[in-house]
Amino acid sequence: MRFSIDIDSGDTISGWLSPDNPSLSPSVIVAVPGRDEVEIPGSVMRRDVADAGYHLTGVCGFLITADRVPDLPTLMDLEILEADTRLPIYRRFAPDRDLLKRLFLFDCSVLPQRRLLDELGRYFSLSYQHAERNGAETTIACIVNPGAQSVVMSGRSHVVRYDDLLRERGFLRCALLREPCEELAERLYFLNYLAQEADREALDHYAHGLRSLIDFARDLPFRDPKGLTAAFRGATETQRRELMSPMTRVFGCEVGEPPRRANVTQALQKLAGFDVIGVRECFPLFRDLLAGALGKNVLGDEEPVRYPAVSALAQTLSRIGVVNDFLAEDLALYAYVTEAIEDGLAPAENALSA
Repeated sequence: MRFSIDIDSGDTISGWLSPDNPSLSPSVIVAVPGRDEVEIPGSVMRRDVADAGYHLTGVCGFLITADRVPDLPTLMDLEILEADTRLPIYRRFAPDRDLLKRLFLFDCSVLPQRRLLDELGRYFSLSYQHAERNGAETTIACIVNPGAQSVVMSGRSHVVRYDDLLRERGFLRCALLREPCEELAERLYFLNYLAQEADREALDHYAHGLRSLIDFARDLPFRDPKGLTAAFRGATETQRRELMSPMTRVFGCEVGEPPRRANVTQALQKLAGFDVIGVRECFPLFRDLLAGALGKNVLGDEEPVRYPAVSALAQTLSRIGVVNDFLAEDLALYAYVTEAIEDGLAPAENALSA
């Protein structure tokens, strides 16, 4: 999907949208709290969009006026969504509500920290969670969207694909890392739950790039270390690829490239240029650093939810050799990052104790 909001003059909003199938004419939805949604067809010819190769016919422009949306000039809480996917493409900026910032939070977790991300999203006009499931074209459109003065994006998208564009568009780039065995444990429990539920929508929503692990996680003997060892040793080649060091893959690999030791160095080089880096185990520090970068505490008192069963499984996984082999690059990357954070904290701690 590609889109752009060209004009919001108060009494008129115009733009264009090309859906994933560029031969179709799109529709957008105008949503205002407390009102029925209004669907606007993309019926305006946009020859420039067709000439650029973004749409087959060019009939993909839309025009929103007070004739369709009463009180349009005075409405501040107004949002425009793509009709089929309901992806938000525009929301009017409200200075008393929204930060005039752009932020991408890279987080490799599969299980959504919904309360944390929802709290973060309250301070931005547009919020995109799980950006990896939108695909490269749509993600790029969200990044370059000229109508987005206040936007937060989060997920486990490949850094190498978007990093230059994010810097060019003035995004703050933040990363929240997690102990690799802890992340794997939670990932397996969550995928096991999705497999048992057999909820197609949830699978599509959360298991992007992990489809082969659904079968792997479905019947795992979580309380049997020997059974777990046998399951990991018997993983298929596709499952092995999806199990291998997902954090290094996000921060240090090209798309489709398997993680190797050299990618740990590449990940560290990328992370060195980020605005904020933190780890789950020191979340209050990450929250303070993010607040300093944004000029506001956007996470409030929220913290990532921890589950005792996940911690117990993580301890078991950490003692299984084949699991350590699968996570070798992530374990090295996490060790380097935590060591750097500890080194950075040491002078402050020494000053306080002096």
